[in-house]
Amino acid sequence: MPFRKKVLYYGLLLLLTLLALEGMARIAYYAAYGEGYGKGRPAAPATSTSYSPDGATGLASSWRIRHPFHGYTRNLPYHDLNETPPRQKREDMVIIGLVGGSVAAEAQPYLERALRRHFAANNLPRQPVVLGLTFWTVRQPQATLIVANSLLLGGEFDLIVNLDGLNEVAHIMHNDQDGVFPFFPGRWHRRTKLNAAELLLAGRIAVLLREQARRAAAGETAPARWSALFGLANRWRQERIAAEIVRRNQELAAAAAAYSLEKYGPRSWLTVDGDLRPEAARFWYRSSVTLARLAELAGADYYHFLQPNQYVPDAKPLSAEELAMAYDPSSQWRSQVEPGYPLLRQFNRDLSGQGVNYFDLTGIFADNPETLYRDKCCHLKAPGNELLAAEMVRRMEPALRRLGRESPAAPVSALAAARRPPEPDTRLVDAAFQVYIQGDGKYLRYVREDCAPADREARFFLHLTPRNLADLPPHRRGHNFDNLDFSFAEAGGRLWRGQCLAQIRLPDYPIAYLRTGQYAADVGEVWAGEYAFSE
Repeated sequence: MPFRKKVLYYGLLLLLTLLALEGMARIAYYAAYGEGYGKGRPAAPATSTSYSPDGATGLASSWRIRHPFHGYTRNLPYHDLNETPPRQKREDMVIIGLVGGSVAAEAQPYLERALRRHFAANNLPRQPVVLGLTFWTVRQPQATLIVANSLLLGGEFDLIVNLDGLNEVAHIMHNDQDGVFPFFPGRWHRRTKLNAAELLLAGRIAVLLREQARRAAAGETAPARWSALFGLANRWRQERIAAEIVRRNQELAAAAAAYSLEKYGPRSWLTVDGDLRPEAARFWYRSSVTLARLAELAGADYYHFLQPNQYVPDAKPLSAEELAMAYDPSSQWRSQVEPGYPLLRQFNRDLSGQGVNYFDLTGIFADNPETLYRDKCCHLKAPGNELLAAEMVRRMEPALRRLGRESPAAPVSALAAARRPPEPDTRLVDAAFQVYIQGDGKYLRYVREDCAPADREARFFLHLTPRNLADLPPHRRGHNFDNLDFSFAEAGGRLWRGQCLAQIRLPDYPIAYLRTGQYAADVGEVWAGEYAFSE
Protein backbone atom coordinates (compact mmCIF):
# COMPACT_ATOMS: atom_id res chain seq x y z
CA MET A 1 0.00 0.00 0.00
CA PRO A 2 1.40 3.39 -0.94
CA PHE A 3 2.71 5.46 1.96
CA ARG A 4 0.09 8.17 1.45
CA LYS A 5 -2.76 5.67 1.67
CA LYS A 6 -1.21 4.17 4.82
CA VAL A 7 -1.16 7.56 6.48
CA LEU A 8 -4.79 8.18 5.55
CA TYR A 9 -5.79 4.69 6.69
CA TYR A 10 -4.15 4.86 10.07
CA GLY A 11 -5.24 8.44 10.59
CA LEU A 12 -8.83 7.47 9.88
CA LEU A 13 -8.49 4.49 12.20
CA LEU A 14 -7.12 6.73 14.98
CA LEU A 15 -9.92 9.25 14.47
CA LEU A 16 -12.57 6.52 14.64
CA THR A 17 -10.96 5.18 17.81
CA LEU A 18 -10.96 8.64 19.42
CA LEU A 19 -14.58 9.16 18.38
CA ALA A 20 -15.47 5.79 19.87
CA LEU A 21 -13.68 6.66 23.10
CA GLU A 22 -15.33 10.07 23.15
CA GLY A 23 -18.73 8.42 22.68
CA MET A 24 -18.08 5.93 25.47
CA ALA A 25 -16.85 8.78 27.67
CA ARG A 26 -20.11 10.65 27.15
CA ILE A 27 -22.07 7.53 28.05
CA ALA A 28 -19.88 7.01 31.14
CA TYR A 29 -20.22 10.70 32.09
CA TYR A 30 -24.00 10.46 31.90
CA ALA A 31 -23.99 7.20 33.88
CA ALA A 32 -21.72 8.71 36.55
CA TYR A 33 -23.29 12.14 36.93
CA GLY A 34 -26.81 11.80 35.56
CA GLU A 35 -26.30 14.53 32.99
CA GLY A 36 -24.93 14.73 29.51
CA TYR A 37 -21.60 16.35 28.75
CA GLY A 38 -22.84 19.45 26.91
CA LYS A 39 -21.08 20.82 23.88
CA GLY A 40 -18.30 23.14 24.92
CA ARG A 41 -19.34 22.99 28.58
CA PRO A 42 -16.46 22.40 30.99
CA ALA A 43 -16.62 19.61 33.47
CA ALA A 44 -18.28 20.73 36.68
CA PRO A 45 -15.43 21.43 39.11
CA ALA A 46 -15.41 19.58 42.36
CA THR A 47 -15.78 21.99 45.23
CA SER A 48 -14.29 21.80 48.70
CA THR A 49 -14.08 24.11 51.65
CA SER A 50 -10.58 24.41 53.01
CA TYR A 51 -10.23 24.07 56.76
CA SER A 52 -9.63 27.52 58.23
CA PRO A 53 -6.99 27.82 60.96
CA ASP A 54 -8.92 30.86 62.20
CA GLY A 55 -11.90 28.66 62.83
CA ALA A 56 -9.99 26.32 65.12
CA THR A 57 -7.39 28.50 66.75
CA GLY A 58 -9.09 31.90 66.61
CA LEU A 59 -6.06 33.89 65.56
CA ALA A 60 -5.76 37.30 67.18
CA SER A 61 -7.01 40.28 65.27
CA SER A 62 -4.46 42.34 63.38
CA TRP A 63 -4.22 45.05 66.05
CA ARG A 64 -2.98 42.48 68.55
CA ILE A 65 0.34 40.83 67.92
CA ARG A 66 2.07 38.19 69.99
CA HIS A 67 5.00 39.39 72.06
CA PRO A 68 7.68 37.01 73.39
CA PHE A 69 7.58 38.49 76.91
CA HIS A 70 4.29 40.40 77.23
CA GLY A 71 2.03 37.74 75.72
CA TYR A 72 0.66 40.20 73.20
CA THR A 73 0.67 43.91 72.52
CA ARG A 74 -0.72 46.49 70.15
CA ASN A 75 0.40 46.46 66.56
CA LEU A 76 0.72 50.24 66.66
CA PRO A 77 3.98 52.16 66.23
CA TYR A 78 3.02 54.90 68.69
CA HIS A 79 2.23 52.62 71.62
CA ASP A 80 4.56 53.08 74.59
CA LEU A 81 5.38 49.36 74.63
CA ASN A 82 6.90 49.80 71.16
CA GLU A 83 9.12 52.72 72.14
CA THR A 84 12.79 51.96 71.49
CA PRO A 85 14.92 52.81 73.30
CA PRO A 86 12.75 53.03 76.42
CA ARG A 87 12.36 56.29 78.30
CA GLN A 88 15.03 57.22 80.82
CA LYS A 89 14.99 59.60 83.77
CA ARG A 90 15.43 63.29 83.06
CA GLU A 91 16.13 66.19 85.32
CA ASP A 92 13.01 68.04 84.21
CA MET A 93 10.55 65.11 84.17
CA VAL A 94 8.99 62.54 86.48
CA ILE A 95 8.70 59.35 84.43
CA ILE A 96 5.65 57.33 85.51
CA GLY A 97 4.94 53.83 84.18
CA LEU A 98 1.25 52.86 84.31
CA VAL A 99 0.46 49.14 84.09
CA GLY A 100 -2.86 47.33 84.04
CA GLY A 101 -5.66 46.40 81.67
CA SER A 102 -8.26 48.37 79.74
CA VAL A 103 -9.49 50.37 82.75
CA ALA A 104 -5.93 51.58 83.35
CA ALA A 105 -5.48 52.29 79.63
CA GLU A 106 -8.60 54.46 79.53
CA ALA A 107 -7.60 56.23 82.76
CA GLN A 108 -4.13 57.17 81.47
CA PRO A 109 -4.94 60.60 79.92
CA TYR A 110 -7.05 61.56 82.94
CA LEU A 111 -4.26 60.56 85.30
CA GLU A 112 -1.70 62.59 83.38
CA ARG A 113 -3.95 65.69 83.43
CA ALA A 114 -4.59 65.26 87.16
CA LEU A 115 -0.86 64.94 87.80
CA ARG A 116 -0.10 68.09 85.82
CA ARG A 117 -2.70 70.04 87.77
CA HIS A 118 -1.22 68.75 91.03
CA PHE A 119 2.34 69.66 90.03
CA ALA A 120 1.25 73.13 88.94
CA ALA A 121 -0.76 73.77 92.10
CA ASN A 122 2.21 72.80 94.28
CA ASN A 123 4.83 74.64 92.17
CA LEU A 124 6.77 71.44 91.49
CA PRO A 125 9.49 72.14 88.91
CA ARG A 126 9.59 68.74 87.22
CA GLN A 127 6.81 67.70 84.83
CA PRO A 128 4.96 64.34 85.01
CA VAL A 129 4.99 62.04 81.97
CA VAL A 130 2.79 58.92 82.10
CA LEU A 131 3.92 55.98 79.95
CA GLY A 132 1.06 53.63 79.12
CA LEU A 133 2.41 50.11 79.63
CA THR A 134 -1.20 48.92 79.55
CA PHE A 135 -3.29 46.80 77.23
CA TRP A 136 -6.75 45.29 77.10
CA THR A 137 -7.11 42.05 79.11
CA VAL A 138 -3.56 42.36 80.51
CA ARG A 139 -3.19 40.77 83.92
CA GLN A 140 -0.48 39.30 86.09
CA PRO A 141 2.16 38.14 85.42
CA GLN A 142 2.08 40.19 82.20
CA ALA A 143 2.25 43.54 84.05
CA THR A 144 5.32 42.44 86.01
CA LEU A 145 6.99 41.05 82.87
CA ILE A 146 6.30 44.26 80.96
CA VAL A 147 8.05 46.32 83.63
CA ALA A 148 10.92 43.84 83.90
CA ASN A 149 11.45 43.88 80.14
CA SER A 150 11.40 47.68 80.05
CA LEU A 151 14.06 47.80 82.78
CA LEU A 152 16.22 45.19 81.04
CA LEU A 153 16.10 47.26 77.85
CA GLY A 154 17.42 50.26 79.77
CA GLY A 155 14.17 51.98 80.66
CA GLU A 156 14.02 54.00 83.87
CA PHE A 157 11.11 55.11 86.03
CA ASP A 158 10.60 57.50 88.90
CA LEU A 159 7.26 55.91 89.72
CA ILE A 160 5.42 52.73 88.71
CA VAL A 161 1.62 52.67 89.14
CA ASN A 162 -0.43 49.49 88.93
CA LEU A 163 -4.23 49.67 88.50
CA ASP A 164 -5.71 46.18 88.22
CA GLY A 165 -7.96 43.54 89.77
CA LEU A 166 -10.80 42.60 87.44
CA ASN A 167 -8.78 40.71 84.85
CA GLU A 168 -7.12 38.64 87.56
CA VAL A 169 -10.41 37.08 88.65
CA ALA A 170 -12.23 37.12 85.29
CA HIS A 171 -9.84 36.09 82.54
CA ILE A 172 -8.30 33.30 84.55
CA MET A 173 -11.73 31.65 84.45
CA HIS A 174 -11.91 32.15 80.68
CA ASN A 175 -8.64 30.25 80.34
CA ASP A 176 -9.85 27.54 82.69
CA GLN A 177 -13.02 27.05 80.65
CA ASP A 178 -10.91 26.70 77.49
CA GLY A 179 -8.45 24.26 79.08
CA VAL A 180 -5.61 26.81 78.95
CA PHE A 181 -3.03 27.20 81.72
CA PRO A 182 -4.63 29.82 83.99
CA PHE A 183 -1.65 32.19 84.11
CA PHE A 184 -1.11 32.30 80.36
CA PRO A 185 -2.39 35.50 78.70
CA GLY A 186 -6.14 35.49 78.10
CA ARG A 187 -7.38 33.18 75.31
CA TRP A 188 -3.78 32.23 74.55
CA HIS A 189 -4.76 29.18 72.49
CA ARG A 190 -6.62 31.51 70.14
CA ARG A 191 -3.56 33.71 69.70
CA THR A 192 -1.18 30.85 68.94
CA LYS A 193 -0.80 30.03 65.29
CA LEU A 194 -0.36 26.54 63.88
CA ASN A 195 2.45 24.51 65.36
CA ALA A 196 4.98 22.58 63.25
CA ALA A 197 2.85 19.45 62.76
CA GLU A 198 -0.20 21.52 61.87
CA LEU A 199 1.80 23.66 59.47
CA LEU A 200 2.90 20.50 57.64
CA LEU A 201 -0.72 19.41 57.23
CA ALA A 202 -1.73 22.90 56.15
CA GLY A 203 1.08 22.88 53.57
CA ARG A 204 -0.14 19.60 52.11
CA ILE A 205 -3.65 21.03 51.86
CA ALA A 206 -2.26 24.09 50.08
CA VAL A 207 -0.54 21.88 47.49
CA LEU A 208 -3.76 19.95 46.90
CA LEU A 209 -5.78 23.14 46.54
CA ARG A 210 -3.30 24.46 44.00
CA GLU A 211 -3.57 21.22 42.00
CA GLN A 212 -7.35 21.34 42.19
CA ALA A 213 -7.38 24.93 40.90
CA ARG A 214 -4.97 24.04 38.09
CA ARG A 215 -7.14 21.16 36.90
CA ALA A 216 -10.28 23.29 37.09
CA ALA A 217 -8.62 25.94 34.93
CA ALA A 218 -7.41 23.32 32.43
CA GLY A 219 -10.95 22.00 31.99
CA GLU A 220 -12.13 25.44 30.90
CA THR A 221 -9.61 25.94 28.10
CA ALA A 222 -10.04 24.91 24.47
CA PRO A 223 -9.72 22.34 22.99
CA ALA A 224 -9.79 20.28 26.21
CA ARG A 225 -13.17 21.70 27.21
CA TRP A 226 -14.76 20.13 24.10
CA SER A 227 -13.62 16.61 25.01
CA ALA A 228 -15.88 14.48 27.19
CA LEU A 229 -12.98 12.05 27.57
CA PHE A 230 -10.75 14.77 29.06
CA GLY A 231 -13.66 16.19 31.08
CA LEU A 232 -14.45 12.78 32.59
CA ALA A 233 -10.82 12.14 33.57
CA ASN A 234 -10.36 15.66 34.85
CA ARG A 235 -13.50 15.63 36.96
CA TRP A 236 -12.64 12.21 38.39
CA ARG A 237 -9.21 13.50 39.41
CA GLN A 238 -10.66 16.68 40.91
CA GLU A 239 -13.03 14.59 43.02
CA ARG A 240 -10.14 12.47 44.27
CA ILE A 241 -8.26 15.66 45.18
CA ALA A 242 -11.36 17.07 46.93
CA ALA A 243 -11.72 13.87 48.97
CA GLU A 244 -8.05 14.10 49.94
CA ILE A 245 -8.49 17.75 50.97
CA VAL A 246 -11.44 16.81 53.16
CA ARG A 247 -9.40 14.04 54.80
CA ARG A 248 -6.43 16.35 55.38
CA ASN A 249 -8.74 19.03 56.74
CA GLN A 250 -10.14 16.56 59.22
CA GLU A 251 -6.62 15.64 60.31
CA LEU A 252 -5.74 19.33 60.71
CA ALA A 253 -8.91 20.05 62.67
CA ALA A 254 -8.15 17.14 64.98
CA ALA A 255 -4.54 18.28 65.42
CA ALA A 256 -5.60 21.85 66.16
CA ALA A 257 -8.10 20.65 68.75
CA ALA A 258 -5.61 18.30 70.40
CA TYR A 259 -3.57 19.27 73.44
CA SER A 260 -0.46 21.31 72.68
CA LEU A 261 1.97 22.56 75.33
CA GLU A 262 2.55 25.70 73.24
CA LYS A 263 -1.14 26.52 73.07
CA TYR A 264 -2.52 25.24 76.34
CA GLY A 265 0.47 25.21 78.67
CA PRO A 266 1.23 22.71 81.46
CA ARG A 267 -1.69 20.71 82.73
CA SER A 268 -0.14 19.11 85.79
CA TRP A 269 1.15 22.30 87.46
CA LEU A 270 -2.10 23.10 89.23
CA THR A 271 -3.89 20.51 91.28
CA VAL A 272 -6.69 22.83 92.28
CA ASP A 273 -10.12 21.27 92.11
CA GLY A 274 -12.98 23.54 91.18
CA ASP A 275 -12.64 27.30 91.64
CA LEU A 276 -9.27 28.70 90.59
CA ARG A 277 -9.93 32.17 91.95
CA PRO A 278 -8.24 31.62 95.36
CA GLU A 279 -5.02 30.61 93.60
CA ALA A 280 -5.45 33.55 91.22
CA ALA A 281 -5.70 35.92 94.19
CA ARG A 282 -2.51 34.50 95.72
CA PHE A 283 -0.76 34.82 92.37
CA TRP A 284 -1.93 38.44 92.10
CA TYR A 285 -0.57 39.15 95.59
CA ARG A 286 2.83 37.60 94.83
CA SER A 287 3.01 39.45 91.53
CA SER A 288 2.40 42.81 93.19
CA VAL A 289 5.09 42.16 95.81
CA THR A 290 7.49 41.16 93.02
CA LEU A 291 6.63 44.28 91.06
CA ALA A 292 7.27 46.39 94.16
CA ARG A 293 10.70 44.78 94.57
CA LEU A 294 11.51 45.42 90.92
CA ALA A 295 10.58 49.06 91.38
CA GLU A 296 12.80 49.34 94.44
CA LEU A 297 15.75 47.80 92.64
CA ALA A 298 15.21 50.23 89.78
CA GLY A 299 15.13 53.23 92.13
CA ALA A 300 11.41 53.88 91.62
CA ASP A 301 8.41 54.23 93.91
CA TYR A 302 5.56 51.75 93.45
CA TYR A 303 1.83 52.27 94.03
CA HIS A 304 -0.79 49.56 93.58
CA PHE A 305 -4.50 50.34 93.28
CA LEU A 306 -7.36 47.83 93.23
CA GLN A 307 -9.70 49.15 90.56
CA PRO A 308 -13.38 49.83 91.33
CA ASN A 309 -16.15 47.80 89.75
CA GLN A 310 -19.92 48.16 89.71
CA TYR A 311 -20.48 44.52 90.71
CA VAL A 312 -18.64 44.82 94.03
CA PRO A 313 -21.48 44.74 96.61
CA ASP A 314 -22.33 48.20 98.01
CA ALA A 315 -19.58 49.80 95.90
CA LYS A 316 -21.88 52.37 94.32
CA PRO A 317 -25.55 53.44 94.24
CA LEU A 318 -26.24 52.81 90.55
CA SER A 319 -28.27 55.39 88.65
CA ALA A 320 -31.20 54.43 86.45
CA GLU A 321 -29.01 54.95 83.41
CA GLU A 322 -26.30 52.70 84.83
CA LEU A 323 -28.82 49.99 85.68
CA ALA A 324 -29.97 50.08 82.05
CA MET A 325 -26.61 50.17 80.27
CA ALA A 326 -23.91 49.19 82.79
CA TYR A 327 -25.40 46.47 84.97
CA ASP A 328 -26.59 42.98 84.11
CA PRO A 329 -27.52 40.61 86.97
CA SER A 330 -26.81 37.62 84.70
CA SER A 331 -23.51 39.03 83.40
CA GLN A 332 -20.39 36.88 83.45
CA TRP A 333 -18.63 39.89 84.97
CA ARG A 334 -20.90 39.82 87.99
CA SER A 335 -20.38 36.08 88.36
CA GLN A 336 -16.60 36.66 88.45
CA VAL A 337 -16.43 39.87 90.51
CA GLU A 338 -18.75 39.01 93.40
CA PRO A 339 -16.82 35.89 94.47
CA GLY A 340 -13.44 37.08 93.17
CA TYR A 341 -12.97 40.55 94.63
CA PRO A 342 -13.29 39.44 98.28
CA LEU A 343 -10.41 37.02 97.61
CA LEU A 344 -8.27 39.92 96.37
CA ARG A 345 -9.28 42.22 99.21
CA GLN A 346 -8.25 39.67 101.84
CA PHE A 347 -4.66 40.50 100.88
CA ASN A 348 -5.05 44.24 101.59
CA ARG A 349 -3.26 44.01 104.93
CA ASP A 350 -0.65 41.55 103.61
CA LEU A 351 0.35 43.88 100.77
CA SER A 352 0.70 46.82 103.13
CA GLY A 353 2.66 44.59 105.50
CA GLN A 354 5.11 43.85 102.69
CA GLY A 355 5.82 47.56 102.33
CA VAL A 356 3.66 47.95 99.22
CA ASN A 357 1.90 51.30 98.80
CA TYR A 358 -1.43 49.57 98.22
CA PHE A 359 -4.89 51.14 98.18
CA ASP A 360 -8.28 49.51 97.71
CA LEU A 361 -10.34 51.89 95.52
CA THR A 362 -13.44 49.72 95.27
CA GLY A 363 -15.38 52.10 97.53
CA ILE A 364 -14.46 55.48 96.04
CA PHE A 365 -17.93 55.83 94.44
CA ALA A 366 -19.87 54.53 97.46
CA ASP A 367 -21.65 57.88 98.01
CA ASN A 368 -21.88 59.01 94.39
CA PRO A 369 -25.22 58.39 92.62
CA GLU A 370 -24.10 59.96 89.32
CA THR A 371 -23.75 57.93 86.12
CA LEU A 372 -20.08 56.95 86.07
CA TYR A 373 -19.97 53.49 84.42
CA ARG A 374 -20.52 53.19 80.68
CA ASP A 375 -20.68 49.43 80.00
CA LYS A 376 -21.59 46.14 81.64
CA CYS A 377 -17.98 45.19 82.28
CA CYS A 378 -16.06 47.82 84.19
CA HIS A 379 -15.24 50.87 82.07
CA LEU A 380 -15.92 54.41 83.22
CA LYS A 381 -17.29 57.51 81.56
CA ALA A 382 -15.18 60.68 81.62
CA PRO A 383 -16.47 61.89 85.05
CA GLY A 384 -15.68 58.51 86.56
CA ASN A 385 -12.16 58.48 85.13
CA GLU A 386 -11.59 61.99 86.47
CA LEU A 387 -12.65 60.96 89.97
CA LEU A 388 -10.52 57.81 89.78
CA ALA A 389 -7.44 59.76 88.62
CA ALA A 390 -7.94 62.41 91.33
CA GLU A 391 -8.12 59.75 94.04
CA MET A 392 -4.97 58.04 92.76
CA VAL A 393 -3.11 61.37 92.78
CA ARG A 394 -4.35 62.10 96.31
CA ARG A 395 -3.05 58.74 97.54
CA MET A 396 0.34 59.27 95.87
CA GLU A 397 0.71 62.87 97.06
CA PRO A 398 3.66 62.29 99.47
CA ALA A 399 5.76 60.64 96.78
CA LEU A 400 4.70 63.15 94.13
CA ARG A 401 5.82 66.12 96.23
CA ARG A 402 9.24 64.57 96.70
CA LEU A 403 9.64 63.37 93.12
CA GLY A 404 8.48 66.70 91.74
CA ARG A 405 11.44 68.46 93.36
CA GLU A 406 14.37 66.08 93.65
CA SER A 407 17.06 65.22 91.15
CA PRO A 408 16.67 61.82 89.45
CA ALA A 409 20.09 60.90 90.84
CA ALA A 410 18.80 61.12 94.43
CA PRO A 411 17.44 58.01 96.19
CA VAL A 412 13.78 57.53 95.33
CA SER A 413 13.00 54.16 96.86
CA ALA A 414 13.01 52.51 100.25
CA LEU A 415 15.65 50.06 99.07
CA ALA A 416 17.94 52.78 97.72
CA ALA A 417 17.52 54.90 100.84
CA ALA A 418 18.24 51.97 103.16
CA ARG A 419 21.34 50.86 101.29
CA ARG A 420 24.68 51.33 103.01
CA PRO A 421 26.19 54.54 101.62
CA PRO A 422 28.92 53.59 99.11
CA GLU A 423 32.46 54.67 99.56
CA PRO A 424 33.21 57.84 97.58
CA ASP A 425 34.67 57.57 94.09
CA THR A 426 38.24 58.76 93.52
CA ARG A 427 39.21 60.74 90.43
CA LEU A 428 42.34 59.28 88.86
CA VAL A 429 42.60 61.22 85.60
CA ASP A 430 41.39 64.72 84.71
CA ALA A 431 41.54 65.00 80.91
CA ALA A 432 39.04 65.11 78.05
CA PHE A 433 37.28 62.38 80.04
CA GLN A 434 37.46 62.34 83.80
CA VAL A 435 38.28 58.85 85.03
CA TYR A 436 37.07 57.71 88.45
CA ILE A 437 37.59 54.51 90.37
CA GLN A 438 34.61 53.43 92.41
CA GLY A 439 35.00 53.20 96.15
CA ASP A 440 35.05 49.40 96.10
CA GLY A 441 37.83 49.44 93.50
CA LYS A 442 35.96 47.20 91.07
CA TYR A 443 35.07 49.63 88.29
CA LEU A 444 36.53 52.54 86.36
CA ARG A 445 34.03 55.20 85.34
CA TYR A 446 34.62 57.56 82.40
CA VAL A 447 32.69 60.85 82.40
CA ARG A 448 32.70 63.74 79.91
CA GLU A 449 30.57 66.86 80.16
CA ASP A 450 28.91 68.40 77.07
CA CYS A 451 29.63 65.25 75.13
CA ALA A 452 29.48 65.25 71.32
CA PRO A 453 29.11 62.17 69.07
CA ALA A 454 32.75 62.45 67.98
CA ASP A 455 33.82 62.11 71.62
CA ARG A 456 32.37 58.59 71.68
CA GLU A 457 33.81 57.36 68.39
CA ALA A 458 37.53 57.10 69.23
CA ARG A 459 38.47 53.79 70.87
CA PHE A 460 39.58 53.81 74.51
CA PHE A 461 42.81 52.21 75.67
CA LEU A 462 43.45 50.99 79.19
CA HIS A 463 46.86 49.63 80.18
CA LEU A 464 47.26 48.20 83.67
CA THR A 465 50.48 47.19 85.41
CA PRO A 466 49.83 44.79 88.30
CA ARG A 467 51.87 44.79 91.47
CA ASN A 468 52.79 41.20 90.77
CA LEU A 469 53.61 40.62 87.11
CA ALA A 470 52.72 36.97 87.57
CA ASP A 471 49.08 38.10 87.68
CA LEU A 472 49.25 39.06 84.01
CA PRO A 473 47.77 36.69 81.45
CA PRO A 474 50.55 34.58 79.91
CA HIS A 475 50.34 36.30 76.51
CA ARG A 476 50.80 39.74 78.15
CA ARG A 477 53.74 39.01 80.43
CA GLY A 478 56.26 39.95 77.77
CA HIS A 479 54.73 43.44 77.63
CA ASN A 480 54.68 43.94 81.43
CA PHE A 481 51.14 45.38 81.31
CA ASP A 482 47.60 44.21 80.66
CA ASN A 483 45.65 45.61 77.70
CA LEU A 484 41.92 46.18 78.24
CA ASP A 485 41.08 48.38 75.23
CA PHE A 486 37.35 48.96 74.64
CA SER A 487 34.82 51.00 72.70
CA PHE A 488 32.27 53.34 74.22
CA ALA A 489 29.48 50.87 73.46
CA GLU A 490 31.40 47.88 74.84
CA ALA A 491 31.66 49.67 78.19
CA GLY A 492 27.89 50.20 78.36
CA GLY A 493 28.30 53.82 77.34
CA ARG A 494 25.27 56.08 77.45
CA LEU A 495 24.24 59.71 77.51
CA TRP A 496 22.92 61.16 80.77
CA ARG A 497 21.88 64.81 81.09
CA GLY A 498 24.41 65.85 78.43
CA GLN A 499 27.20 63.67 79.82
CA CYS A 500 28.94 60.71 78.24
CA LEU A 501 29.17 57.90 80.78
CA ALA A 502 31.02 54.59 80.39
CA GLN A 503 32.09 52.00 82.92
CA ILE A 504 34.48 49.04 82.76
CA ARG A 505 35.23 46.37 85.35
CA LEU A 506 38.81 46.08 86.58
CA PRO A 507 40.65 42.77 87.02
CA ASP A 508 40.76 41.27 90.49
CA TYR A 509 44.53 41.57 90.92
CA PRO A 510 46.15 44.55 92.77
CA ILE A 511 47.12 47.34 90.35
CA ALA A 512 50.30 49.42 90.62
CA TYR A 513 49.96 51.71 87.60
CA LEU A 514 47.26 52.73 85.14
CA ARG A 515 47.47 54.49 81.79
CA THR A 516 44.33 55.25 79.79
CA GLY A 517 42.96 57.47 77.05
CA GLN A 518 41.55 57.42 73.54
CA TYR A 519 43.18 56.93 70.19
CA ALA A 520 42.12 57.12 66.55
CA ALA A 521 43.77 55.58 63.53
CA ASP A 522 44.17 58.91 61.74
CA VAL A 523 45.44 61.06 64.65
CA GLY A 524 46.92 58.62 67.15
CA GLU A 525 46.32 59.44 70.81
CA VAL A 526 43.42 61.85 71.28
CA TRP A 527 44.06 62.21 74.99
CA ALA A 528 45.85 60.23 77.67
CA GLY A 529 46.29 60.16 81.42
CA GLU A 530 48.02 58.02 84.00
CA TYR A 531 47.85 57.21 87.68
CA ALA A 532 50.18 55.43 90.10
CA PHE A 533 48.48 53.65 92.96
CA SER A 534 50.03 53.92 96.40
CA GLU A 535 51.11 50.85 98.32
